Amino acid sequence: MDVRREGRELAVMLLYREKLTGLADLTIPDIEDVSADAVRFAGKLLSGVRSDLPAIDAAISEASEHWDISRMGLVDLAMLRVGVYELLERPDTPVGVIINEAVEIARKFSSDECSRFVNGVLDRIAGDVRGEVNTED
Repeated sequence: MDVRREGRELAVMLLYREKLTGLADLTIPDIEDVSADAVRFAGKLLSGVRSDLPAIDAAISEASEHWDISRMGLVDLAMLRVGVYELLERPDTPVGVIINEAVEIARKFSSDECSRFVNGVLDRIAGDVRGEVNTED
């Protein structure tokens, strides 16, 4: 698995766990099976999401018409937060990569319906903050 995909998946799992349990560290069972580069990348994503959470959640709220953040599934919200952080703060990562990675992770950890929702929200935010939309999906 690609290091960045592995890091994104780990970040989503850790954000989910943090929201569910309050545990906010990188210690998880079998973490030794995850590459050190992926753990570092996940740590950067987690740090960024935590530090920019008000702006990230505001962008999600604005882009997800008729959906209050408090009603979103925790896995879905974790995926969106990682994707939005990358859109807002990692201009070195192409929009298509960010959205496609989030959609694939949504398919893996949630549902096809969730993947479509994640795609739509991130696509709208990408248009707002980067002036780009994902044309690959």
